[in-house]
Amino acid sequence: MNKNELNNALAFINNPQGELQLIIYARIEDNPVPKKLDIKADDLTGIRQLFVNGINDSVINKNEHTVLLLSAADDRGKCFYQYDLEVPQELKDLESVVGNDNLETFSFENDLLANIHSLIIVLADNQNEATLYKKLSPVEVIGRGGYIFWKANQRLERFDNQLLRITPKFQVLRVQNEIIITDLATIERSFGFHDVITREAIASLELINNLQLVANIDSLQELVHNVSFARKLTKVAKNSPVIKLEIPVEQIIAFAKTHPLTKKKMKYNDNGTRFNLTTKVSKNLLIKILNDDLLTSELTKLY
Repeated sequence: MNKNELNNALAFINNPQGELQLIIYARIEDNPVPKKLDIKADDLTGIRQLFVNGINDSVINKNEHTVLLLSAADDRGKCFYQYDLEVPQELKDLESVVGNDNLETFSFENDLLANIHSLIIVLADNQNEATLYKKLSPVEVIGRGGYIFWKANQRLERFDNQLLRITPKFQVLRVQNEIIITDLATIERSFGFHDVITREAIASLELINNLQLVANIDSLQELVHNVSFARKLTKVAKNSPVIKLEIPVEQIIAFAKTHPLTKKKMKYNDNGTRFNLTTKVSKNLLIKILNDDLLTSELTKLY
């Protein structure tokens, strides 16, 4: 899905076929099944417009943004990421809540606002639907800790209840069966995403190890739990053109020994046939080599 296709998929929120419906579900700690929030009908109109505006501002109107596969994510900015890895349960709920009339309703007798950690927002007309995943920040559930005061006549009086503040910010959306990450930094810390990336990174390490390209593969294994580096490793397994084209190890080593950006920064084993990764720089350069990121400008011939 490219950016134009994403915009077209979301266009219904501004020109719905029939009435645009809004339903909000809460994900609660220690409960794997979302619960529907019972919201006063008069308030749904304002909340619906809040999220319509949020989608317009943070996605549709971002004209300079592109859409990349998550497995091919790099360090560039102004991107949305199309999820193409193992889907964690919380993201599966973006689909499972739609049209599910069997879900319980959030009850103040059994549930606490303080235990809500995320919301799933469904926007739908007669033909289309989009679901949003919203990780709640500490300031969006008021009353989790500390003292809250409110005005009581001319004095400050302690407020003992909890409040849920709904803002238009969200981190993930699902539309036309595709999951799009809009806030990668937040998602990297949520719902087991780190575990998914770690498993993908380990698969990449196995692939690199099988190539017999690195003499000290343990130097990479110690970094698989670093989510930023693990994502780079994931890109190797999924998208490395060097591996897909089966470039011989001898050719990869020869390239690294002569390229201006790598010839003084990469180390090798005693017979010079495999990389010996001793620095963070060399580990990152290996990923760049395998992803064919060391390019030359055809216009200036500069690296």
